[in-house]
Amino acid sequence: MRIYNISSPKGSLHNDPTHIVIHAMGEFIQCNGTYLHAVDFLREAGLSAHALICPDGSIIQCRPIDKGAYHAKGHNTTSIGIEFLVPGPHDYGSFVDAISRPYLTDAQFLAGIDLCCKWGEDMNIVRHSDIDPQRKKDPGAGFPWHEFIDEIRK
Repeated sequence: MRIYNISSPKGSLHNDPTHIVIHAMGEFIQCNGTYLHAVDFLREAGLSAHALICPDGSIIQCRPIDKGAYHAKGHNTTSIGIEFLVPGPHDYGSFVDAISRPYLTDAQFLAGIDLCCKWGEDMNIVRHSDIDPQRKKDPGAGFPWHEFIDEIRK
């Protein structure tokens, strides 16, 4: 598992995680007429996550798990946020379309399983849409949720 540390200053000083929240976001996101990599977009937006899982399976760790991250309103100091990056450039419409069909690479799937097992195999693992269903759609129908959870619980 290749882990790169690119620190994000956004988040609380304390985190007492009881669950892992699985998210999806575009690898490159349209912002003010240009595309930003997800790391830069999160910084611009004042958000953060504990980790981003890239299409090649590499992991970008942005926050240590004992520190909070701004990834899920109401859960930022009780959870670990993991973002799976949807390959390619996206505006909101193309992102919503992309997560409606399979988008994970095999490398991402395996890296996500490894990371969840490393950081909290016994924790409750939820989708962002599970904790904020009126507002959030990610990780979407294209995420192989049941297979992912089954692999972690083996």
